[in-house]
Amino acid sequence: MFYHPIIRVLSLFIIALSCVHVCAEDARTKEVLEADDARIAAMVAADSRALDPLLSEDLEYSHSTGSVDTKETLLGLIKKRETRYVTYQPVERSVAFSGSDIAFINGCAEIGVQHQGQSFEKTFVFLSVWRLEQDAWRFLRWQSSQIASAALAVGDVRFIDEPAGDGGWQLLVEDDFENVNGESDTWSWKDSVLSCTGRPIGVTRFHKPLENFELSLQWRHMLSGGNSGVFLWAPSESLLDLPPGKLPRGGIEVQILDHGYTEQYEKKSGRKATWFTTDGDVFAVGTSKMNPFPPLSPNGTRSFPSARYSLGSPQWNHYYVRAVNGEVRLWVNGHEVSGGNTCSPSTGYLCLESEGAPVEFKEIYLRELP
Repeated sequence: MFYHPIIRVLSLFIIALSCVHVCAEDARTKEVLEADDARIAAMVAADSRALDPLLSEDLEYSHSTGSVDTKETLLGLIKKRETRYVTYQPVERSVAFSGSDIAFINGCAEIGVQHQGQSFEKTFVFLSVWRLEQDAWRFLRWQSSQIASAALAVGDVRFIDEPAGDGGWQLLVEDDFENVNGESDTWSWKDSVLSCTGRPIGVTRFHKPLENFELSLQWRHMLSGGNSGVFLWAPSESLLDLPPGKLPRGGIEVQILDHGYTEQYEKKSGRKATWFTTDGDVFAVGTSKMNPFPPLSPNGTRSFPSARYSLGSPQWNHYYVRAVNGEVRLWVNGHEVSGGNTCSPSTGYLCLESEGAPVEFKEIYLRELP
């Protein structure tokens, strides 16, 4: 087929204009998402100074409870820390534009909040509006709605607004655990708190094997430098005839170390503590295998935490663990920090660890998943 040269040139010109338009849209989308990322970071850090220039003077922030904040009142909540956003993780976001100065972001986010002595994490669908003001994108509107099935715990207090069944969460009590290789007084319960003397080294286990599940618990070391941990997917054979003084020969360990352990190790060994951290290492033990998420320990076997959020003895800390389809993810005090995938085996026992120092656990919640 014959095309006139002018038609061919016009066709190429139209294609070029289309490419320029797409690139421009991609650039604008990137700018809006970068502004949204900066807003989220400022809200989690409770940094009202960083948040202020990102907000439009006409802001209307509609909470899922029905209350509405202006720029002034929202900044007041953040500055006074009356409301703390301890986690804020977008699961998905898409951007659409109306004209040259309005951008819509809609999607889904997991948001953890501390408010009036209660802490909770929920999943929300949301719509936010950004407006280009004086060559900068500013946050103009927010509307969100909670996804009813979400009831994940974070922070110091577990809060569930689904009294009928608590969304599948089960509060674990004394009868849910079996002492594997400790003395009769190694593990004891009082007022819903599980206390461990730390002696001998060993574990107590959940009464049945687990495959896919979520775990929420609080822990604290009673002495500086304390050591403990949570074992996931420990094979039954790794616990069989396990003598006192020994830990399971397999499983994925979510480590619980007090900050004082680093100083004690370096003083005793004369070496720098480069192969472990005290903020939530995750690693495979013995016969088990795992591909750790970065950042990694020097030998590549441990998933080191991406940031430090653990509190020292005797303060309480919160761990939220998601163990699904061979993948482990750990949140420390509301922040995702470490984990790994392709775990093998990915079924087995959940264990709590006794390792030489007194430690306490409370608010131990488990939710089994398909």
